[in-house]
Amino acid sequence: MLLFHIKLLMQPLYKRNTHQEVNVGGNADLSDDQFFFTTLQPYDGAAFKALYQKYSAAIYGNIIRHVDNEEKAKLILQQTFCEVWEAFPQFDQTKFRIFTWINQFALQAIKKFTL
Repeated sequence: MLLFHIKLLMQPLYKRNTHQEVNVGGNADLSDDQFFFTTLQPYDGAAFKALYQKYSAAIYGNIIRHVDNEEKAKLILQQTFCEVWEAFPQFDQTKFRIFTWINQFALQAIKKFTL
């Protein structure tokens, strides 16, 4: 069920929006990791969608460099953001920036899918 909801949040794939185009319940600059940290703590769907829209293209670019199959890369991207959603309560903003943290999930997923 969680995967279904995350798939809905992640549509359309690869579309990048600015904070003016995504209604996340406030006037926030999406480049600020603090905004995501505070809004994603309670699993805010709109904030997660904004996070996905901000970082998915860059994460996908990293994935496709390791995996030369577009369908497999899309599955890895989807798996990455599912794991991010589930693990967000453990995110420690003093240790990582959000992009770096998400990219670690992507690298782990790449290893799982390519073994």
